[in-house]
Amino acid sequence: MKFKIINPDWGMTEEQMEQRCRILADYTNRRIQLSMECLAKTKVSLDSLADLVRAGPEILQMAIQAEQEGYDAVILYCFSDPVMEACRQAVSIPVVGAGQAACLLLPAVAYHGALLVADQNRIPEKRMSLSRTGLASERICGYEPVHARGLDPIEHRGQLKKELLKAGQRALEHTEAQALILGCLSFLGLAEELSAGLMVPVIDPGPASVCLAETLVCMHLRSSPRAYPPYPHF
Repeated sequence: MKFKIINPDWGMTEEQMEQRCRILADYTNRRIQLSMECLAKTKVSLDSLADLVRAGPEILQMAIQAEQEGYDAVILYCFSDPVMEACRQAVSIPVVGAGQAACLLLPAVAYHGALLVADQNRIPEKRMSLSRTGLASERICGYEPVHARGLDPIEHRGQLKKELLKAGQRALEHTEAQALILGCLSFLGLAEELSAGLMVPVIDPGPASVCLAETLVCMHLRSSPRAYPPYPHF
């Protein structure tokens, strides 16, 4: 079983992507092969709705290529789940959005949660994107920005963890949250340490996405053609 992880940020090195795959592999069955690929043509990092639109065509083609290469599932490695629905129309294998995967776990561990976001300016966008996840809007009772721009989850792990702890504490003090969702894939691998420090469940979208992909493939579930009619041009 092998999954293609599409990272919609341009310019990542092979080593950076392999490091992330090694962290994600700790949450999956050892027989699952993870392969991450980032944008090669569209020189953007997904920091705005405009970036999502610009990156969309290349992400779509990467999903199609993954199916042609025999991958069992595609994972969109961004909390905004760029062109998730379009990818589901274009391929017959499962397409998992990391943001949706994380949000679907919240009701399993709490009534209400707060979202920790990487950029305060994107809170309106995050609020809008949550409507696509299937999670009732009233389940999210707060959005807390993390002052961590430019911090790599591996190279600056200690500093990033410190900022996430501060943001998590603010969210728990000022909202009714009983759990936290990490609203950026740059926070990979820190959920368990944050949960221990804050004493509430912390959901990491990276592991959530690979685990959901594994569940879908093992249960032989694919996107319904009645929900996502196959696009005839592919």
